[in-house]
Amino acid sequence: MPDWNVPDWLRRVARPREGWLAYFLLIVMLLSLAWSVQRAGWLDREDFLVPVALYGSLLGALLALLPLRVVATLPISAIAGTTVILLTIGGEYFPTLSVVERLVSLRLEAISWTRTIAHFGYPPEFSPYAIGLAVLMWVTAFMAAYTLYRHHRVLDAILLVGAALIANMSATFLDLFGYLVLFVLAALLLWLRASLLTREEGWRLRRVNENAEVPASIMRTGVVFIAVSIVMAWTLASIAVAAPLTDAWRNLDSIWTGVRTRLDRVFGPIQNPNARLGSTTFGSSFGIAREWFSSNDPVMTVSSDQAYYMQTVTYDVYNGRGWSSTDGTQRDVGVKKPVFPDGSPEEPLTTDGFDVQRLTVAMQRPPGPNLFTPGFPLQITAPAVVTQPGGLPFLGSLLSRNSISEGEGYTITAIISNVSAAQLRGASTQYPAAVRSLYMSTDNITGRTHDLAVQIVARAKATNPFDKAQALADYLRTNPRFTYTTKIDSPPSGRDVVDFFLFDPNGQRGFCQYYATAMAVMARSLGLPARVAAGFAPGQALTRNLFQYRESNAHVWAEIYFPGYGWQTFEATKSIAPVLRASGGTGAIGPPVGGNSHAAFQERVDNPSKDFSSSSVKPIPGGAVGTTDETAGPGPAQGGNLLVILAVLLVAGGVLGWRLRRSGRRIRFLPPGDRQWAMLLLAADRAGVSQRPSETDYEYAGWLEEQIPARRPEIQTIATEKVYGSYSGRGMSSDAVTRMQSAWKRLRLPFVWLAIRRRVKSLLLRRSAS
Repeated sequence: MPDWNVPDWLRRVARPREGWLAYFLLIVMLLSLAWSVQRAGWLDREDFLVPVALYGSLLGALLALLPLRVVATLPISAIAGTTVILLTIGGEYFPTLSVVERLVSLRLEAISWTRTIAHFGYPPEFSPYAIGLAVLMWVTAFMAAYTLYRHHRVLDAILLVGAALIANMSATFLDLFGYLVLFVLAALLLWLRASLLTREEGWRLRRVNENAEVPASIMRTGVVFIAVSIVMAWTLASIAVAAPLTDAWRNLDSIWTGVRTRLDRVFGPIQNPNARLGSTTFGSSFGIAREWFSSNDPVMTVSSDQAYYMQTVTYDVYNGRGWSSTDGTQRDVGVKKPVFPDGSPEEPLTTDGFDVQRLTVAMQRPPGPNLFTPGFPLQITAPAVVTQPGGLPFLGSLLSRNSISEGEGYTITAIISNVSAAQLRGASTQYPAAVRSLYMSTDNITGRTHDLAVQIVARAKATNPFDKAQALADYLRTNPRFTYTTKIDSPPSGRDVVDFFLFDPNGQRGFCQYYATAMAVMARSLGLPARVAAGFAPGQALTRNLFQYRESNAHVWAEIYFPGYGWQTFEATKSIAPVLRASGGTGAIGPPVGGNSHAAFQERVDNPSKDFSSSSVKPIPGGAVGTTDETAGPGPAQGGNLLVILAVLLVAGGVLGWRLRRSGRRIRFLPPGDRQWAMLLLAADRAGVSQRPSETDYEYAGWLEEQIPARRPEIQTIATEKVYGSYSGRGMSSDAVTRMQSAWKRLRLPFVWLAIRRRVKSLLLRRSAS
């Protein structure tokens, strides 16, 4: 029979160290990741994820087993990955084209996408997003398999795939717990198999005869432990003790809000109703999108006398493609403390035409940490953070200092405007310097936008700021040239969005962002201080004094500043009813004379004209309960943290106590000399220096002396007395037992340090070898 000389690389491929069962478990982990991404629905077409994960992991495993250097492995992976990604995405996005035509189409869309992004636009092409998602999947799959089979780092492979899975789960409101369970099951089995493999290699290295039943027993015990762990995790997720996990999850809302704000220009076209970085997330900037997505899901209820605009953030900088808030300062506001203790130009100079009301807001599906106010806020029963643009006393944003969970809420006391048209017609045009510096810039406004604004107010014979603003709002809301739609084609790259909306035949279509921006920009071109506010348009009545706000109420609107009266809302969007104001007579009322209105409003905080506070609403953690001065405790989430920690400590303590008692029970019934020797062997085994079957007691004691040279006499004492007592035939004297006990007491702590030292050294050597 011929002697086949099998190459070493072929032997490694056929029978890798980790085995192909480990690859199967890795595939399960990657499939759980791919399926969870598909379930999240970031793109309409994502079938390419599964084949990309399979091909990437297979190539990573094969290249890891072949004797190739990294300088060769990485180019091969890049070329193969590019080929697989382009072919799979091209086949899914352009199924009717040939292979060459698919590649050309992908190239053209990528170029168009890049140009649009570079010019601050919202690209209509989605294949570049698919390519980016596929690249992430390929890199994850390839690196996980390569790390597993080349460097034998099981934990690194698990963490790599797990991090991607957790990132996807944290970015969506969908319940993806089932995919996490599948991942955890495969990951724990992979970890168990790798640990057993390492243990078996240690046995062979120390020439320990392996019992075939031992690995099977370990696997059975591990599977039972994994099953129990998953059942406990599922149970904890469905009871109150999981509150800290839920609260920690919701803390990610603020993170995703920041991510969306910074990357809105790139990822704005991706509209996902279940995303934490969706369209109703109110950040410090936004680009005017090509689609406005909103669902009918409830967001909050507001107890008040009528439905109000509820704002959370304002924008003062227009860049031709969107809005942002001027960088400023953030200031903490304590519970039931004045929001602007030193006053603000936004605060009215008169109490005539203004009410101080206390409203209750109950969150049902919080869109992040945002808090909402119906007017100029005076006091809030939640720990808040106020952002002041440019460091000036204006409301840039109003956020909660703590995460907001479903069912929690707050009461807010605010100044609500009921001023008449006659009052606003008589308002002064002497704007404060802070207002002029932030809200009157004419940058990025085209000449014909200004000319159109002049024509509109001239036709309306408007001569004062109020009538001019009202004429602009009426023009946009009633002119038949403009059509309200939630989905449009993006303006061409480099084109001012307001100019495109007002004049281009392909424009003149849009949603609230377009209408509000057009009005604010035209108002600024006329010398009116204007800004854009975001939040929710008035909701629908559920019962008397209770109003429902849904995601479909998410809105952007324009505000004009009037000295002495603050910011006033003007509605320019066709789909929203206009803001109605009392006429106040045919003439104009003179501007308010500066007085002590700030003190008057603060005095009315504790005695508002209308009070809709409710103690039945669960407060935001750290907030006040009802109208009392009692503050809420850390909340069930933080209380649940203590329960979880105590439960883990009790379980860990119970397991440790059971193991110690079990090992102590075996030793307790041994003869005195054998007992001390058995305790030494047990401590040495825990330190990873157990006795080999071929070693005599003296040989093993000599080897231990090299490991702990400072305790050489103690080790010699125990070994000598043990051998003498076992083989002399005279038994163990009481003096010998006393010497062994004394020696063992001095050996306990050195064995602990030996265990720690060897564990750390083993970890460092494994890393350096990899």
